[in-house]
Amino acid sequence: MNLIDSKINTFYTQSAEESRLKMGLGPLEFERNKDLISRHLPKPSCTIADVGGGPGHYSVWLAMLGHQVILIDPVRKHIEQAENRSRRSKSAFRCILAEARNLPIDDQSVDVVILHGPLYHLQEKSERIAVLKEARRVLKIGGVVLGFAITYSAFTLAALQNGLIHHDDVFSMCKEELSSGSHNPPEEFPGILTQAYFHRPDTLVNEFESVGFKTISLLAVEGIAWMDHKYFESWSASEKKQRLMELLRITEADSGLLALSPHIMLAAEVDYLTV
Repeated sequence: MNLIDSKINTFYTQSAEESRLKMGLGPLEFERNKDLISRHLPKPSCTIADVGGGPGHYSVWLAMLGHQVILIDPVRKHIEQAENRSRRSKSAFRCILAEARNLPIDDQSVDVVILHGPLYHLQEKSERIAVLKEARRVLKIGGVVLGFAITYSAFTLAALQNGLIHHDDVFSMCKEELSSGSHNPPEEFPGILTQAYFHRPDTLVNEFESVGFKTISLLAVEGIAWMDHKYFESWSASEKKQRLMELLRITEADSGLLALSPHIMLAAEVDYLTV
């Protein structure tokens, strides 16, 4: 029995999530995510729930830093890959087949909750709210939740760059994303991310605050660096890469540019004055 929608389960069972962060914009996303996550890790060590952690790229990195990590994912293939990664590592982490709306974690038992896929694979607002309530439940007092979202303009900008915007079905998909946030890929493009929800930055903030979180920061992940006309050439040249990363740091919190980034990350803590 699938813990998530069968289309989502099938997509990730058939796709290569294991290697995604090594291709295309993946290395930029991975490097930036580690930077952004690192800013909210208590020292010397803490307990982290990596919810929607996939095959364990972030969990193994966090475990090697000395943290106690619990990876949660609803796709069996991902859990098997994560378990293999944990066994091969000198720093093991727990892997549990479960779903973000029903975490098998005790109340107030973790310092940091990381939400990767849950916020963009649940199209209904009520389901995303349920995820956020679970994150609040398992957080210790003073804990932090880090929520990653895909921006509502991400696929439209990509379609403009690669020319797919002129395909009728892709154009219809982009219009739906821009108007409602709902992402439903055309059947003739099986490689496009399966059904999802793409956030406007202010919508993401509102959803977190509606369940009693207080925003600490809202930052771009890839920012505008990926729009470099010769991005891949620049990324492979040390000096040019450093310039792109400096540009990211300068613009990461610019609210007017957030929607130009494929992904954004919201950091929040429980607002005990309103809960």
